[in-house]
Amino acid sequence: MTKLRDDDLARLWREQPATIRKFVEIRPQYEQLCAEASYILEKRIHSAGIEISSVTSRTKSLRSFAEKLVRKAHREPFDEITDLAGVRVVYLYKADRKAIEEIIEAEFDIIERVDKIEVREPNEFGYGALHYLARVGRKSSGARYDDLRDLVCEIQVRTVLQDAWAIIDHHLAYKQEGDVPKHLIRKLNSLSGLFETADDQFDQIRSEREDYVRAVRGKKSNRGRFLEQELNLDTFREYASWKFKDKPLHYSDTHSLKIFRVAQEHGLKTLSELDRVLQSTRKPRAAAAKDKRTQYAVAEIARALAFAFPDYRKSGPWTDENRARLDKFAHLMPKRDRAG
Repeated sequence: MTKLRDDDLARLWREQPATIRKFVEIRPQYEQLCAEASYILEKRIHSAGIEISSVTSRTKSLRSFAEKLVRKAHREPFDEITDLAGVRVVYLYKADRKAIEEIIEAEFDIIERVDKIEVREPNEFGYGALHYLARVGRKSSGARYDDLRDLVCEIQVRTVLQDAWAIIDHHLAYKQEGDVPKHLIRKLNSLSGLFETADDQFDQIRSEREDYVRAVRGKKSNRGRFLEQELNLDTFREYASWKFKDKPLHYSDTHSLKIFRVAQEHGLKTLSELDRVLQSTRKPRAAAAKDKRTQYAVAEIARALAFAFPDYRKSGPWTDENRARLDKFAHLMPKRDRAG
């Protein structure tokens, strides 16, 4: 794509001053439209429990708008240029696309829906995505939306790999097979297929993980069978929720991941080994709890690991107050389990 030169932009200001002035005046409204559309999508997708990578937005710049005027010679640019505001939803698993579609179609008034995979010709490269042209729907009420209802927003829906492909595709600027040097055609076709296969495999891995977690939970009714399982992140989280039923699991996924890694670094390989740590630290944990209760199940396990492994107590990311509390009650550990 040929970039607009400064003298071309100056010429547009001379030849179409009303159009340029109007764009400058209405652009803040499109910025607000991007912000509101992003907010609606993030809120609804989160409420639905759908895992995504990001919701991003952008408002077309003056230079980009002017480039379209030069390249396309639009007669009615504010009717014909439909991507003045754009929002992109990048999600993790292909299986979630239908649910995201339903959210968009419920929250917005849809003008156009195009599935780039379905419409792609056999001689076109790429790994397409879903595109909407939409207006803010009637569900979104209030004065903040009154000035936005007639404005059109482009909404793109892509998996992480579709997004990666689009970035590479844009950089290469190959739109169809005839544009490509012959020695690269086979490689690009193979790469496109690999991206699509990888997306399918991510869905399969998630499905298998969900089956595995259900099987882990199914063993909770039998203490012995449950504790004989290997220690991994999934079993660690299930153990924490089983051991401390009255506490929320963690304050973030990262929280439980960090504490799991502490257990792993100290050589714990099964749930039974972790459970022995919890059993051996009952007295000091109970005494410490009188001073300050832990809010989360994973934090209770962190405290147990600190009592069982003095190096973690000394070098872990504790506040001075918490470290002093741990040191205060460490003498209550059974003598056979004391270390350091």
